[in-house]
Amino acid sequence: MKPIRQLLRVNCVKIFLLFSLNVINAQTITRPIGECKLVFEDNFDSTALNTNLWKYRTDTRFLSTQIPANVTVANGFLYLNVKKEKYGTSDFTGAGIITKKGYKWGYYESRFKIPAGAGWHTSFWMMNANAGVQTYQEIDVCENDANKKTSYSTNYHNYIPTHTNIGGSAVTTSNYSLYNLVDSFHVWACDFSPQKLDFYFEGKLVRSVNMTSYTHGDANIWLTTIAAPTLGGISSVDTTKLPSAAVYDYVRFYELRNPVVPDTVKRDTVSPDNRNPQIIVDNSDAVHCTFNKAWILSSGVAGFYGTNYAYISSTSSTDYAKWTPDIPADGNYRIFMRWTENANRTKTGPVEIAHLEGLSKTTVNQTTDGGKWNFLGSYQLAKGNTNYVKITGAGGGYTVADAVLFECVDSASTGVRDVKAVIENFSAGFNPDSKRTSVNFTLHTPAFVSLHLYNSLGLLMDTIVTEGLLTPDTYTCELDKKNFNRGVYFVSLVVNKSQRMVTKFII
Repeated sequence: MKPIRQLLRVNCVKIFLLFSLNVINAQTITRPIGECKLVFEDNFDSTALNTNLWKYRTDTRFLSTQIPANVTVANGFLYLNVKKEKYGTSDFTGAGIITKKGYKWGYYESRFKIPAGAGWHTSFWMMNANAGVQTYQEIDVCENDANKKTSYSTNYHNYIPTHTNIGGSAVTTSNYSLYNLVDSFHVWACDFSPQKLDFYFEGKLVRSVNMTSYTHGDANIWLTTIAAPTLGGISSVDTTKLPSAAVYDYVRFYELRNPVVPDTVKRDTVSPDNRNPQIIVDNSDAVHCTFNKAWILSSGVAGFYGTNYAYISSTSSTDYAKWTPDIPADGNYRIFMRWTENANRTKTGPVEIAHLEGLSKTTVNQTTDGGKWNFLGSYQLAKGNTNYVKITGAGGGYTVADAVLFECVDSASTGVRDVKAVIENFSAGFNPDSKRTSVNFTLHTPAFVSLHLYNSLGLLMDTIVTEGLLTPDTYTCELDKKNFNRGVYFVSLVVNKSQRMVTKFII
Protein backbone atom coordinates (compact mmCIF):
# COMPACT_ATOMS: atom_id res chain seq x y z
CA MET A 1 0.00 0.00 0.00
CA LYS A 2 1.49 3.31 -1.10
CA PRO A 3 0.82 6.48 0.95
CA ILE A 4 0.22 9.64 -1.04
CA ARG A 5 0.83 12.09 1.79
CA GLN A 6 3.45 13.86 -0.33
CA LEU A 7 0.74 14.80 -2.82
CA LEU A 8 -1.57 16.28 -0.23
CA ARG A 9 -2.32 19.86 0.51
CA VAL A 10 -4.34 19.49 3.69
CA ASN A 11 -5.36 22.63 5.53
CA CYS A 12 -7.60 22.80 8.54
CA VAL A 13 -11.01 23.94 7.38
CA LYS A 14 -13.76 24.55 9.86
CA ILE A 15 -17.23 23.71 8.56
CA PHE A 16 -19.82 26.41 8.73
CA LEU A 17 -23.35 25.21 8.12
CA LEU A 18 -24.92 27.91 6.01
CA PHE A 19 -28.18 26.22 5.21
CA SER A 20 -31.03 28.49 6.21
CA LEU A 21 -34.20 29.69 4.58
CA ASN A 22 -33.25 33.18 5.71
CA VAL A 23 -30.26 33.19 3.36
CA ILE A 24 -31.73 31.12 0.56
CA ASN A 25 -30.95 33.76 -2.06
CA ALA A 26 -27.37 34.22 -0.90
CA GLN A 27 -26.07 30.71 -0.42
CA THR A 28 -23.61 29.48 -3.04
CA ILE A 29 -22.02 26.06 -3.12
CA THR A 30 -19.33 24.41 -5.18
CA ARG A 31 -20.35 21.01 -6.44
CA PRO A 32 -18.28 18.83 -8.75
CA ILE A 33 -20.13 20.31 -11.74
CA GLY A 34 -19.30 23.89 -10.73
CA GLU A 35 -20.64 26.76 -8.71
CA CYS A 36 -24.34 26.64 -7.89
CA LYS A 37 -26.73 28.92 -6.05
CA LEU A 38 -29.63 27.72 -3.92
CA VAL A 39 -32.81 29.02 -5.53
CA PHE A 40 -35.44 26.59 -4.28
CA GLU A 41 -35.90 24.65 -1.04
CA ASP A 42 -38.78 23.19 0.93
CA ASN A 43 -38.14 21.43 4.25
CA PHE A 44 -41.88 20.95 4.89
CA ASP A 45 -41.62 22.60 8.30
CA SER A 46 -45.11 24.12 8.27
CA THR A 47 -48.45 22.46 8.91
CA ALA A 48 -49.75 22.61 5.34
CA LEU A 49 -48.42 22.51 1.81
CA ASN A 50 -47.08 25.84 0.59
CA THR A 51 -49.37 26.37 -2.40
CA ASN A 52 -47.37 29.43 -3.44
CA LEU A 53 -44.61 26.98 -4.41
CA TRP A 54 -46.54 23.83 -5.29
CA LYS A 55 -49.60 22.62 -7.18
CA TYR A 56 -51.25 19.22 -6.78
CA ARG A 57 -51.03 16.34 -9.18
CA THR A 58 -54.60 15.44 -10.10
CA ASP A 59 -54.91 12.74 -12.71
CA THR A 60 -55.89 9.11 -13.13
CA ARG A 61 -52.94 6.89 -14.01
CA PHE A 62 -52.84 3.09 -13.99
CA LEU A 63 -54.94 2.00 -10.96
CA SER A 64 -55.13 5.24 -8.93
CA THR A 65 -56.47 8.76 -9.05
CA GLN A 66 -54.22 11.36 -7.41
CA ILE A 67 -56.10 13.70 -5.09
CA PRO A 68 -55.11 16.80 -3.03
CA ALA A 69 -56.69 15.32 0.10
CA ASN A 70 -53.91 12.71 0.22
CA VAL A 71 -51.20 15.40 0.58
CA THR A 72 -50.40 16.32 4.18
CA VAL A 73 -47.54 18.18 5.87
CA ALA A 74 -46.69 17.53 9.51
CA ASN A 75 -43.73 17.10 11.86
CA GLY A 76 -41.28 18.40 9.25
CA PHE A 77 -42.31 15.92 6.55
CA LEU A 78 -44.42 15.77 3.42
CA TYR A 79 -46.74 12.76 3.36
CA LEU A 80 -48.06 11.51 0.02
CA ASN A 81 -50.72 9.16 1.34
CA VAL A 82 -51.86 6.11 -0.61
CA LYS A 83 -55.14 4.39 0.07
CA LYS A 84 -57.53 1.64 -0.97
CA GLU A 85 -60.64 3.68 -1.71
CA LYS A 86 -63.01 4.11 -4.61
CA TYR A 87 -62.56 7.41 -6.44
CA GLY A 88 -64.24 7.81 -9.81
CA THR A 89 -63.17 4.86 -11.91
CA SER A 90 -60.22 4.03 -9.67
CA ASP A 91 -60.03 1.59 -6.76
CA PHE A 92 -57.03 3.40 -5.21
CA THR A 93 -55.95 6.96 -4.53
CA GLY A 94 -52.41 8.28 -4.72
CA ALA A 95 -50.84 11.72 -4.46
CA GLY A 96 -48.31 14.09 -5.92
CA ILE A 97 -47.10 17.68 -5.91
CA ILE A 98 -45.44 19.72 -8.67
CA THR A 99 -43.49 22.97 -8.37
CA LYS A 100 -45.23 25.91 -10.00
CA LYS A 101 -41.90 27.19 -11.29
CA GLY A 102 -39.68 25.34 -13.74
CA TYR A 103 -35.91 24.96 -13.37
CA LYS A 104 -33.09 23.88 -15.62
CA TRP A 105 -29.37 23.22 -15.07
CA GLY A 106 -28.08 22.59 -11.58
CA TYR A 107 -28.13 20.18 -8.66
CA TYR A 108 -31.44 18.57 -7.58
CA GLU A 109 -31.71 16.64 -4.32
CA SER A 110 -34.43 15.05 -2.18
CA ARG A 111 -34.52 12.79 0.87
CA PHE A 112 -37.45 10.40 1.20
CA LYS A 113 -38.64 6.85 1.77
CA ILE A 114 -41.12 4.83 -0.24
CA PRO A 115 -44.49 3.52 0.99
CA ALA A 116 -44.87 0.05 2.41
CA GLY A 117 -46.80 -2.42 0.31
CA ALA A 118 -46.14 -3.64 -3.21
CA GLY A 119 -47.82 -1.96 -6.15
CA TRP A 120 -46.90 1.70 -5.61
CA HIS A 121 -44.66 3.61 -8.03
CA THR A 122 -42.86 6.45 -6.22
CA SER A 123 -40.79 9.05 -8.04
CA PHE A 124 -38.58 12.13 -7.77
CA TRP A 125 -38.43 13.62 -11.26
CA MET A 126 -38.40 16.75 -13.41
CA MET A 127 -40.55 17.52 -16.46
CA ASN A 128 -42.39 20.56 -17.74
CA ALA A 129 -45.93 20.77 -16.34
CA ASN A 130 -46.81 24.36 -17.30
CA ALA A 131 -49.22 24.93 -20.18
CA GLY A 132 -47.71 26.68 -23.16
CA VAL A 133 -44.12 25.75 -22.27
CA GLN A 134 -42.28 23.37 -24.59
CA THR A 135 -41.37 20.02 -23.00
CA TYR A 136 -37.75 19.32 -23.86
CA GLN A 137 -36.66 16.73 -21.32
CA GLU A 138 -37.71 14.48 -18.46
CA ILE A 139 -35.21 13.56 -15.74
CA ASP A 140 -36.13 10.58 -13.57
CA VAL A 141 -33.81 10.71 -10.57
CA CYS A 142 -35.69 7.90 -8.84
CA GLU A 143 -38.49 5.64 -10.00
CA ASN A 144 -39.17 2.94 -7.44
CA ASP A 145 -41.71 0.13 -7.48
CA ALA A 146 -42.46 -0.75 -3.88
CA ASN A 147 -42.18 -4.51 -4.43
CA LYS A 148 -38.47 -3.85 -5.15
CA LYS A 149 -37.12 -2.76 -1.79
CA THR A 150 -33.46 -2.64 -2.84
CA SER A 151 -33.63 -1.28 -6.38
CA TYR A 152 -34.95 1.64 -8.39
CA SER A 153 -34.51 3.15 -11.87
CA THR A 154 -33.09 6.33 -13.37
CA ASN A 155 -33.79 7.69 -16.84
CA TYR A 156 -33.47 10.69 -19.14
CA HIS A 157 -36.05 11.39 -21.84
CA ASN A 158 -35.75 13.98 -24.61
CA TYR A 159 -38.82 14.93 -26.63
CA ILE A 160 -37.31 17.16 -29.34
CA PRO A 161 -37.58 16.31 -32.23
CA THR A 162 -38.48 12.66 -31.49
CA HIS A 163 -38.90 10.96 -28.14
CA THR A 164 -35.63 9.32 -27.11
CA ASN A 165 -34.40 8.08 -23.76
CA ILE A 166 -31.01 7.17 -22.41
CA GLY A 167 -29.59 6.53 -18.97
CA GLY A 168 -32.48 4.33 -17.94
CA SER A 169 -31.52 1.26 -16.00
CA ALA A 170 -32.09 -0.36 -12.65
CA VAL A 171 -29.84 0.60 -9.73
CA THR A 172 -29.36 -2.11 -7.13
CA THR A 173 -28.87 -0.36 -3.81
CA SER A 174 -27.04 -3.33 -2.29
CA ASN A 175 -24.14 -2.37 -4.58
CA TYR A 176 -23.73 0.73 -2.41
CA SER A 177 -24.10 -1.22 0.85
CA LEU A 178 -27.47 -2.69 1.74
CA TYR A 179 -30.22 -0.08 1.64
CA ASN A 180 -33.86 -0.98 2.19
CA LEU A 181 -35.81 1.81 0.55
CA VAL A 182 -39.00 1.21 2.56
CA ASP A 183 -37.75 1.21 6.13
CA SER A 184 -35.51 4.29 6.13
CA PHE A 185 -34.86 7.61 4.40
CA HIS A 186 -32.31 7.91 1.59
CA VAL A 187 -30.94 10.76 -0.49
CA TRP A 188 -31.32 10.87 -4.27
CA ALA A 189 -29.78 13.59 -6.41
CA CYS A 190 -28.64 14.56 -9.89
CA ASP A 191 -26.21 17.08 -11.36
CA PHE A 192 -27.61 18.44 -14.63
CA SER A 193 -25.51 20.58 -16.95
CA PRO A 194 -25.29 21.26 -20.70
CA GLN A 195 -22.46 18.72 -20.82
CA LYS A 196 -23.72 15.79 -18.75
CA LEU A 197 -26.24 14.40 -16.29
CA ASP A 198 -24.92 12.58 -13.21
CA PHE A 199 -27.25 10.52 -11.01
CA TYR A 200 -26.39 9.97 -7.32
CA PHE A 201 -27.66 7.67 -4.60
CA GLU A 202 -26.52 8.43 -1.04
CA GLY A 203 -23.76 10.63 -2.47
CA LYS A 204 -22.39 7.96 -4.79
CA LEU A 205 -22.38 8.32 -8.55
CA VAL A 206 -24.51 5.57 -10.10
CA ARG A 207 -24.87 6.74 -13.70
CA SER A 208 -23.50 9.43 -16.02
CA VAL A 209 -25.10 10.48 -19.32
CA ASN A 210 -23.67 12.77 -22.01
CA MET A 211 -25.98 15.76 -22.57
CA THR A 212 -24.19 17.60 -25.37
CA SER A 213 -26.47 16.22 -28.09
CA TYR A 214 -29.72 17.42 -26.53
CA THR A 215 -31.65 20.68 -26.32
CA HIS A 216 -32.73 21.52 -22.77
CA GLY A 217 -35.56 23.59 -21.30
CA ASP A 218 -37.14 24.42 -17.97
CA ALA A 219 -38.81 21.59 -16.06
CA ASN A 220 -40.92 21.42 -12.91
CA ILE A 221 -40.01 19.22 -9.94
CA TRP A 222 -42.42 16.33 -9.27
CA LEU A 223 -42.78 14.29 -6.06
CA THR A 224 -45.34 11.55 -6.72
CA THR A 225 -46.62 8.10 -5.81
CA ILE A 226 -49.24 6.21 -7.85
CA ALA A 227 -50.71 2.72 -7.92
CA ALA A 228 -48.96 1.05 -10.86
CA PRO A 229 -48.20 -2.60 -10.05
CA THR A 230 -47.53 -3.51 -13.71
CA LEU A 231 -44.51 -1.18 -13.76
CA GLY A 232 -42.98 -3.41 -11.10
CA GLY A 233 -43.84 -6.58 -12.97
CA ILE A 234 -46.70 -7.62 -10.67
CA SER A 235 -50.46 -7.71 -11.16
CA SER A 236 -51.98 -6.19 -8.01
CA VAL A 237 -51.54 -3.82 -5.07
CA ASP A 238 -50.82 -5.26 -1.61
CA THR A 239 -53.82 -3.92 0.28
CA THR A 240 -52.72 -5.43 3.61
CA LYS A 241 -50.21 -2.57 4.08
CA LEU A 242 -52.68 0.23 3.38
CA PRO A 243 -53.07 3.02 4.16
CA SER A 244 -49.43 3.96 3.71
CA ALA A 245 -47.42 6.95 2.50
CA ALA A 246 -44.33 8.08 0.66
CA VAL A 247 -42.59 10.44 3.10
CA TYR A 248 -40.36 13.30 1.91
CA ASP A 249 -37.98 15.12 4.25
CA TYR A 250 -36.86 17.90 1.90
CA VAL A 251 -36.26 18.89 -1.72
CA ARG A 252 -33.68 21.41 -2.97
CA PHE A 253 -32.46 22.89 -6.22
CA TYR A 254 -29.13 24.69 -6.69
CA GLU A 255 -28.99 26.54 -9.99
CA LEU A 256 -25.81 26.21 -12.04
CA ARG A 257 -24.23 29.61 -12.47
CA ASN A 258 -22.65 30.64 -15.80
CA PRO A 259 -23.31 27.33 -17.57
CA VAL A 260 -21.11 26.61 -20.57
CA VAL A 261 -23.44 25.65 -23.41
CA PRO A 262 -21.72 23.57 -26.10
CA ASP A 263 -22.22 24.11 -29.80
CA THR A 264 -25.39 22.43 -31.03
CA VAL A 265 -24.64 18.88 -32.11
CA LYS A 266 -27.10 17.33 -34.54
CA ARG A 267 -28.14 13.89 -33.38
CA ASP A 268 -28.08 11.12 -35.95
CA THR A 269 -31.73 10.15 -36.13
CA VAL A 270 -31.63 9.27 -39.82
CA SER A 271 -29.75 6.02 -40.19
CA PRO A 272 -28.40 3.24 -37.94
CA ASP A 273 -24.75 3.04 -36.98
CA ASN A 274 -23.39 -0.36 -38.02
CA ARG A 275 -20.65 -0.08 -35.40
CA ASN A 276 -23.32 -0.88 -32.79
CA PRO A 277 -24.91 -4.32 -32.25
CA GLN A 278 -28.07 -4.65 -34.37
CA ILE A 279 -31.02 -7.02 -34.59
CA ILE A 280 -33.11 -6.95 -37.78
CA VAL A 281 -36.49 -8.67 -37.84
CA ASP A 282 -37.86 -9.09 -41.35
CA ASN A 283 -41.45 -9.78 -42.34
CA SER A 284 -40.34 -13.19 -43.62
CA ASP A 285 -39.20 -14.27 -40.12
CA ALA A 286 -42.17 -16.40 -39.08
CA VAL A 287 -40.89 -16.74 -35.50
CA HIS A 288 -40.27 -13.09 -34.72
CA CYS A 289 -42.71 -11.37 -37.09
CA THR A 290 -46.37 -12.36 -36.72
CA PHE A 291 -49.61 -11.26 -38.39
CA ASN A 292 -53.23 -11.44 -37.27
CA LYS A 293 -54.00 -13.08 -40.60
CA ALA A 294 -52.28 -13.62 -43.96
CA TRP A 295 -51.14 -10.29 -45.42
CA ILE A 296 -50.31 -10.08 -49.13
CA LEU A 297 -46.65 -10.63 -50.06
CA SER A 298 -45.11 -8.50 -52.80
CA SER A 299 -41.83 -7.35 -54.33
CA GLY A 300 -43.48 -4.95 -56.77
CA VAL A 301 -42.11 -1.71 -55.27
CA ALA A 302 -38.35 -1.42 -54.75
CA GLY A 303 -36.68 -0.51 -51.47
CA PHE A 304 -37.68 -3.46 -49.28
CA TYR A 305 -35.37 -5.42 -46.98
CA GLY A 306 -34.86 -9.12 -47.72
CA THR A 307 -36.85 -10.83 -50.48
CA ASN A 308 -40.24 -9.14 -50.18
CA TYR A 309 -42.64 -7.15 -48.02
CA ALA A 310 -46.20 -7.66 -46.79
CA TYR A 311 -49.15 -5.29 -47.11
CA ILE A 312 -52.83 -5.01 -46.37
CA SER A 313 -55.63 -2.63 -47.36
CA SER A 314 -57.49 -1.97 -44.13
CA THR A 315 -58.90 0.56 -41.68
CA SER A 316 -59.02 -1.86 -38.76
CA SER A 317 -56.86 -1.78 -35.63
CA THR A 318 -57.22 -5.57 -35.37
CA ASP A 319 -55.23 -6.06 -38.57
CA TYR A 320 -51.63 -5.96 -37.44
CA ALA A 321 -48.03 -6.95 -38.07
CA LYS A 322 -45.87 -7.44 -34.99
CA TRP A 323 -42.06 -7.65 -34.74
CA THR A 324 -40.80 -9.30 -31.51
CA PRO A 325 -36.98 -9.46 -31.25
CA ASP A 326 -34.92 -11.63 -28.90
CA ILE A 327 -33.08 -8.96 -26.89
CA PRO A 328 -29.82 -10.32 -25.42
CA ALA A 329 -29.52 -7.87 -22.49
CA ASP A 330 -31.30 -4.92 -20.89
CA GLY A 331 -30.25 -1.71 -22.56
CA ASN A 332 -31.01 1.38 -24.56
CA TYR A 333 -32.00 0.63 -28.17
CA ARG A 334 -32.68 2.84 -31.16
CA ILE A 335 -35.53 1.45 -33.25
CA PHE A 336 -35.93 1.91 -37.01
CA MET A 337 -38.69 0.79 -39.38
CA ARG A 338 -38.44 0.17 -43.13
CA TRP A 339 -41.16 0.19 -45.81
CA THR A 340 -41.68 0.76 -49.54
CA GLU A 341 -43.30 4.06 -50.44
CA ASN A 342 -46.22 4.74 -52.77
CA ALA A 343 -48.97 7.34 -53.08
CA ASN A 344 -51.57 4.78 -51.99
CA ARG A 345 -49.83 3.99 -48.68
CA THR A 346 -51.07 4.96 -45.22
CA LYS A 347 -50.19 8.48 -44.10
CA THR A 348 -50.92 7.85 -40.43
CA GLY A 349 -50.04 4.23 -39.81
CA PRO A 350 -50.38 3.64 -36.03
CA VAL A 351 -47.26 2.09 -34.49
CA GLU A 352 -47.09 0.72 -30.93
CA ILE A 353 -43.77 0.10 -29.18
CA ALA A 354 -43.62 -2.09 -26.06
CA HIS A 355 -40.54 -1.46 -23.92
CA LEU A 356 -39.25 -1.65 -20.36
CA GLU A 357 -41.27 1.37 -19.22
CA GLY A 358 -44.56 0.49 -20.87
CA LEU A 359 -46.15 1.32 -24.23
CA SER A 360 -45.37 4.22 -26.57
CA LYS A 361 -47.31 5.18 -29.69
CA THR A 362 -46.39 7.03 -32.86
CA THR A 363 -47.47 7.09 -36.53
CA VAL A 364 -45.62 6.62 -39.82
CA ASN A 365 -46.25 8.12 -43.25
CA GLN A 366 -45.51 5.43 -45.81
CA THR A 367 -46.15 7.64 -48.83
CA THR A 368 -42.57 8.89 -48.40
CA ASP A 369 -39.16 7.85 -46.99
CA GLY A 370 -39.34 4.38 -48.52
CA GLY A 371 -36.31 2.15 -48.94
CA LYS A 372 -34.54 3.52 -45.81
CA TRP A 373 -34.41 2.93 -42.09
CA ASN A 374 -36.77 5.45 -40.46
CA PHE A 375 -36.10 6.34 -36.82
CA LEU A 376 -38.99 5.58 -34.44
CA GLY A 377 -37.24 6.53 -31.21
CA SER A 378 -34.90 5.31 -28.50
CA TYR A 379 -36.25 3.05 -25.75
CA GLN A 380 -35.12 0.94 -22.82
CA LEU A 381 -35.69 -2.70 -23.81
CA ALA A 382 -35.71 -5.66 -21.43
CA LYS A 383 -33.79 -8.85 -21.99
CA GLY A 384 -35.91 -11.53 -23.68
CA ASN A 385 -38.94 -11.30 -25.95
CA THR A 386 -41.33 -9.02 -24.08
CA ASN A 387 -40.57 -6.01 -26.31
CA TYR A 388 -42.24 -5.52 -29.67
CA VAL A 389 -43.13 -3.08 -32.46
CA LYS A 390 -46.62 -3.36 -33.95
CA ILE A 391 -48.27 -1.55 -36.86
CA THR A 392 -52.01 -1.76 -37.56
CA GLY A 393 -54.24 -0.98 -40.52
CA ALA A 394 -56.18 1.68 -38.62
CA GLY A 395 -54.47 4.48 -40.55
CA GLY A 396 -56.25 3.49 -43.77
CA GLY A 397 -54.80 3.01 -47.23
CA TYR A 398 -52.26 0.26 -47.88
CA THR A 399 -50.17 -0.52 -44.80
CA VAL A 400 -46.75 -2.08 -45.43
CA ALA A 401 -44.92 -4.45 -43.07
CA ASP A 402 -41.29 -4.92 -44.09
CA ALA A 403 -38.54 -4.93 -41.44
CA VAL A 404 -37.64 -3.38 -38.08
CA LEU A 405 -34.10 -2.78 -36.83
CA PHE A 406 -33.16 -2.69 -33.13
CA GLU A 407 -29.77 -1.04 -32.47
CA CYS A 408 -28.14 -1.28 -29.04
CA VAL A 409 -26.60 2.02 -27.96
CA ASP A 410 -26.40 1.15 -24.29
CA SER A 411 -24.38 3.95 -22.74
CA ALA A 412 -26.52 4.15 -19.64
CA SER A 413 -23.62 3.74 -17.24
CA THR A 414 -20.53 3.71 -19.41
CA GLY A 415 -18.96 6.50 -17.40
CA VAL A 416 -19.17 4.46 -14.21
CA ARG A 417 -18.14 1.22 -15.92
CA ASP A 418 -15.14 2.88 -17.59
CA VAL A 419 -13.82 4.46 -14.44
CA LYS A 420 -14.09 1.15 -12.57
CA ALA A 421 -11.76 -0.34 -15.15
CA VAL A 422 -9.15 2.18 -13.98
CA ILE A 423 -9.93 2.50 -10.25
CA GLU A 424 -11.58 0.11 -7.80
CA ASN A 425 -12.10 -0.23 -4.05
CA PHE A 426 -12.62 3.51 -3.65
CA SER A 427 -13.71 4.22 -0.08
CA ALA A 428 -13.44 6.69 2.77
CA GLY A 429 -13.97 6.15 6.47
CA PHE A 430 -13.57 7.82 9.84
CA ASN A 431 -11.70 6.13 12.69
CA PRO A 432 -13.19 7.34 16.01
CA ASP A 433 -10.09 6.22 17.94
CA SER A 434 -7.51 8.15 15.94
CA LYS A 435 -10.05 10.77 14.86
CA ARG A 436 -8.66 10.51 11.36
CA THR A 437 -10.31 9.94 8.03
CA SER A 438 -8.69 7.63 5.50
CA VAL A 439 -9.28 7.57 1.73
CA ASN A 440 -8.41 4.37 -0.14
CA PHE A 441 -8.41 3.20 -3.76
CA THR A 442 -6.68 0.79 -6.11
CA LEU A 443 -5.33 2.12 -9.42
CA HIS A 444 -5.03 -0.38 -12.29
CA THR A 445 -3.41 1.84 -14.93
CA PRO A 446 -1.34 5.05 -14.84
CA ALA A 447 -3.71 8.02 -14.55
CA PHE A 448 -4.04 11.62 -13.48
CA VAL A 449 -6.01 11.63 -10.23
CA SER A 450 -7.67 14.48 -8.33
CA LEU A 451 -9.32 14.18 -4.90
CA HIS A 452 -11.67 16.76 -3.42
CA LEU A 453 -13.41 16.84 -0.04
CA TYR A 454 -16.95 18.25 0.33
CA ASN A 455 -19.31 18.61 3.25
CA SER A 456 -22.98 17.59 3.14
CA LEU A 457 -24.00 20.88 1.51
CA GLY A 458 -21.51 20.47 -1.27
CA LEU A 459 -19.16 23.13 0.05
CA LEU A 460 -15.60 22.40 -1.05
CA MET A 461 -13.58 21.85 2.13
CA ASP A 462 -10.27 20.83 0.64
CA THR A 463 -8.43 19.81 -2.50
CA ILE A 464 -6.52 16.73 -1.42
CA VAL A 465 -4.79 15.96 -4.71
CA THR A 466 -4.71 18.05 -7.89
CA GLU A 467 -4.09 16.00 -11.05
CA GLY A 468 -1.36 13.88 -9.53
CA LEU A 469 0.06 11.35 -12.00
CA LEU A 470 -0.05 8.03 -10.16
CA THR A 471 1.24 4.61 -11.15
CA PRO A 472 -0.76 1.38 -10.68
CA ASP A 473 -0.89 0.50 -6.98
CA THR A 474 -3.14 0.54 -3.91
CA TYR A 475 -3.19 3.96 -2.25
CA THR A 476 -4.24 5.26 1.14
CA CYS A 477 -4.44 8.81 2.41
CA GLU A 478 -5.10 9.94 5.98
CA LEU A 479 -6.62 13.34 6.57
CA ASP A 480 -5.01 14.40 9.84
CA LYS A 481 -7.81 16.63 10.99
CA LYS A 482 -9.30 16.55 14.44
CA ASN A 483 -11.78 19.39 14.11
CA PHE A 484 -14.38 17.74 11.87
CA ASN A 485 -17.92 18.42 13.02
CA ARG A 486 -20.27 15.49 13.17
CA GLY A 487 -22.07 14.94 9.90
CA VAL A 488 -21.88 13.56 6.38
CA TYR A 489 -18.93 14.19 4.02
CA PHE A 490 -18.10 13.28 0.44
CA VAL A 491 -14.85 12.60 -1.35
CA SER A 492 -14.88 13.14 -5.12
CA LEU A 493 -12.27 11.29 -7.18
CA VAL A 494 -11.68 12.51 -10.75
CA VAL A 495 -9.70 10.36 -13.20
CA ASN A 496 -7.96 11.82 -16.26
CA LYS A 497 -9.93 15.06 -15.90
CA SER A 498 -13.20 13.52 -17.11
CA GLN A 499 -14.46 10.50 -15.15
CA ARG A 500 -15.59 10.70 -11.56
CA MET A 501 -16.55 8.58 -8.57
CA VAL A 502 -17.97 9.81 -5.27
CA THR A 503 -17.94 8.13 -1.88
CA LYS A 504 -19.44 9.12 1.47
CA PHE A 505 -18.33 8.87 5.07
CA ILE A 506 -20.06 9.80 8.32
CA ILE A 507 -18.61 11.14 11.56
